[in-house]
Amino acid sequence: MNNSSSSREEVVLTENGENYNPINIGIGSVVIKILCCSIGIPLNVSIVVILTRLARRLHRKPRYFFLLAIILSYLSFFIVPVIELIYWGIYQDESLCHAYVAVIFVPQGLLLVNMLLALIDRYLAINHPLLHREKMTNRLACCLIVTCSILTVFLFKFVYIAGLDILRCEILLLHVKVASIVFIILFISCMAMNIVVYRQTKILLRESRTVETTRDDGVTANNHSTVVSPMSIHVGRKKLDQLEMEATRTLIMGVTSLCVMPCLNVVFSATFFACRLVFGQSECSNLNGIGSLIKEISLTPAVYGPIIFHVRNKELREAWANY
Repeated sequence: MNNSSSSREEVVLTENGENYNPINIGIGSVVIKILCCSIGIPLNVSIVVILTRLARRLHRKPRYFFLLAIILSYLSFFIVPVIELIYWGIYQDESLCHAYVAVIFVPQGLLLVNMLLALIDRYLAINHPLLHREKMTNRLACCLIVTCSILTVFLFKFVYIAGLDILRCEILLLHVKVASIVFIILFISCMAMNIVVYRQTKILLRESRTVETTRDDGVTANNHSTVVSPMSIHVGRKKLDQLEMEATRTLIMGVTSLCVMPCLNVVFSATFFACRLVFGQSECSNLNGIGSLIKEISLTPAVYGPIIFHVRNKELREAWANY
């Protein structure tokens, strides 16, 4: 009896004290998922095809591999809603629920990891261009992406991979705690790198106002001399404002995407566990509905994220126009 009670304390329960079915969705959720999938899947697949062709045409620059990894991460977001839709409308089997539990949290984690790798790559390209050009090869970029992706999956599913529990059609609280910790670490890292890259961009914009130029100082009576003097190059105010605004928008868009996902998940998890600690499990079961709503909101970056990349990347837009 004690073992049964202890087991029930380790999973999320409904208001009636039954095990919460994580894959149970309503008609409103079905409509949202169908809309997101019908828009997001073709959009992401088309961008993947275009990026593949673009990388081949531009000698496979490493930055396109990181961008491709981000788009593939967005595409993986739709694995969970597709499982839910199949379970809802076609095949209500417990194996689908097991697959759902095995996949949740992973797409968001992969997106954060690949965004972090892309930001680090951009930082190195800005601060150490020669070293970056020499060391950051296509093979190294692919190895980093694959290795970090595998490590991310291992961390998010450590509870099941390490055999701490078996895969069941229920939300294990230990699983949520581990995922929340990993989310927090990745979220803070991405935020920090986003700010660092933004600051470095601002520094380069300031340095672009003044360049070193070499000029001939004329012929003196006894010798010829060449004097190097600094010349202030004043970029047009309008152009400079555009560059600074572009850098600002990059930061704002990146932070906004991160705040939508996984910041909401982290805040909800913290609220849920705080509620359980203060009021007990039975008083906090009504938060399950809020969790489902946040899950729907977390799907939206997979739709608007690729659109942002498409709008802001000139080469991608040109390749799209010729596609």
